[in-house]
Amino acid sequence: MFSKIKGIVKNPYTLSILSKMFGVLIGFLFTIFQSRYLGAEIKGQVATVNSIVSIGSILLGFGIYYAYPYYKRNTQRDIMPVFMKLALLLLAVYSVISALAMALLRLPPKYFAVCMITPLLTYDGIVSYITLIEKPNRKSLTDMAVVFSELLVLLVLWKYAPPTFYIGVFIITLKSLAQALLFTGWWRKRIFVSGESLREWIPKLMRFGFFPMLSLLMTTLNYRVDVLMLDGKVSDAAIGVYSVGVLLAERIWMIPDAMKGVMVSHLAKGKDARETAYVIRICNSVCLIIVIGIIALGEPFLDFVFGAEYHGAYQVTLILLAGVFSMIYYKLIAAYNIAMGKQMISFVLLAVSVACNIVANLLLIPGMGIYGAGLASIISYALCSVLFVVYFCRETKIPFTAMLFINKADYARLKAKLVKKKNTQ
Repeated sequence: MFSKIKGIVKNPYTLSILSKMFGVLIGFLFTIFQSRYLGAEIKGQVATVNSIVSIGSILLGFGIYYAYPYYKRNTQRDIMPVFMKLALLLLAVYSVISALAMALLRLPPKYFAVCMITPLLTYDGIVSYITLIEKPNRKSLTDMAVVFSELLVLLVLWKYAPPTFYIGVFIITLKSLAQALLFTGWWRKRIFVSGESLREWIPKLMRFGFFPMLSLLMTTLNYRVDVLMLDGKVSDAAIGVYSVGVLLAERIWMIPDAMKGVMVSHLAKGKDARETAYVIRICNSVCLIIVIGIIALGEPFLDFVFGAEYHGAYQVTLILLAGVFSMIYYKLIAAYNIAMGKQMISFVLLAVSVACNIVANLLLIPGMGIYGAGLASIISYALCSVLFVVYFCRETKIPFTAMLFINKADYARLKAKLVKKKNTQ
């Protein structure tokens, strides 16, 4: 029994799923306590900041970390020192610019907070991605430890500190801060390894990262633009209600996000498109179980745990859950495209989806408020999924039926890995 458990934990995909299912569970508790602690109004303000920072950190990162698996796969060299040095350089430059902006400009609290945390999230995005490619199992274990610690800190704040906007901002920043410190500590010796000059690498990394950056920007806009477009159209409290529904749906998206990282790691080491189809089948199967669980809990349960001021979050969640499977196909196929150096395709397909999202939000928010924003998201997710699936199937000759749910061959593959692990011990 112990050897089987050890074999499961050593498998990157299995451990990644376990870590993200753990993250979904802890994240659900975190969302409950955070929402009740901050209240709908502060929750809405923090959600707006989070959306702006997510977009800003993508633009400031230039997409350079997406070049990591490509150059690792094709150069077979130790390229980590280059990426770590560049990440630290960006952190230093952006921190100075942000400090000047906060000192010299009379910024409203939301934008003061944006300036304060964007450099950190930009840096964390780079070092986290490097860790994911190099050590996917270590990254998964760290994710579990960090999300659990995040929940503990929240409970301590709830007991001893009255809720404020800046405490809310600190809560959403804590995970990135912990990860950035941990991963920098792990790779600190590699930072000082002598290698090629950054002057040689920066131009080609920025050229490579330009379209992945735009693609990631399109992705983030696809599920953040609704919050930005709601800001000023509805109250902060209404945005808080909507953000709870979004967060519950995003907890499920953590599954393909986790599997995507392990998949890219394998692609960087020589796997082909069939690996992507395999991962899509696993994600669909795991996410189906979670979706059924959330639906089974029902509206009375969510109203009870979140409180009366978040009434309506369940309806938003149900609307967004309809787009969960669409996002699985997009996330994993887009990651495959980038690993294969086909980032331009992802950008074009995403741009069409985002344009649809913006137009749908403009049409639906005035009459339907937060429910219109949710419906607009579903429309754009569905279109995005169709575009990526059609392209992937034509490009790889893999039929859509091979990307549905786990089959007997998948069970056999998992079983064979466990037996192999047992025999090698």
